Amino acid sequence: MTPKSRFFQASFAAALAIALIVPASPARAEVITLVCTNESSGGGSFTLRVDYDRNIVDMPNSADMPNSIGTAYYSAAATITKDDVTWDINTDRIFRGSLNRLSGQGTVSFAKNDGSRTLGLSGPCRRATQKF
Repeated sequence: MTPKSRFFQASFAAALAIALIVPASPARAEVITLVCTNESSGGGSFTLRVDYDRNIVDMPNSADMPNSIGTAYYSAAATITKDDVTWDINTDRIFRGSLNRLSGQGTVSFAKNDGSRTLGLSGPCRRATQKF
């Protein structure tokens, strides 16, 4: 058996240390788009987008483009735990709700601050399928 050089041992140790420190793939922010069936009066569906990296929940501008990037009708900072995602913002508009991460049940309410318009939506949510 031939002895290994000190250079080889040092290079191997350095490469191993780098491999353990640097992740195999770059960190990727996860944004999930959900389509929820509205079981409240009126029926239909509603779309929510949860940005787990920035802790934000929003309602995209168009239900026809659930993966679109852009402005949202409503947006709020969220508290995300292993069981729930909750948000509540009360500025010129009220936007609050919750998502049960175990059951998939979503509840959303939004209103104008003057009380002139209030809407509540509630129902089971699932991941949106990407359209081609």
